[in-house]
Amino acid sequence: MSRNKEEQARMEGMAQALRIAKAKGIDGLEADLKMRNITGLPCAVSRAAMDECIMNIKYNVIDTFTILVAYTLHEKFGFGKTRLNRFIHDFNFQAECLDEDYCTWEDQIEILRQECGLDLSIRKNDKDVRVR
Repeated sequence: MSRNKEEQARMEGMAQALRIAKAKGIDGLEADLKMRNITGLPCAVSRAAMDECIMNIKYNVIDTFTILVAYTLHEKFGFGKTRLNRFIHDFNFQAECLDEDYCTWEDQIEILRQECGLDLSIRKNDKDVRVR
């Protein structure tokens, strides 16, 4: 990278940091820097663009999971159209409850443990991922 491009990148980064600090204060700037360090997200990518990407990923996960579970319920447990539509409706409702913070994963895990004797957990994603 030439010196002029490096200087331009620094100036753009400083300008972005100033915008964040004005809008969200120093704590907001610290949170943004922490998030960018964790994700490796360049300064050129806005928080709004990242949030949109995250929502698209969430919708994709919900859609693919719904298809897999609906297919399994149909093929292995004989669910037809009516029960599958009821399941999909209720599944989407529970996903919205999680998204809106009306309940947590821990709440649901505890209910399943108490009422069904299931010992479920969510695997931690705390390892760095290397992109090659």
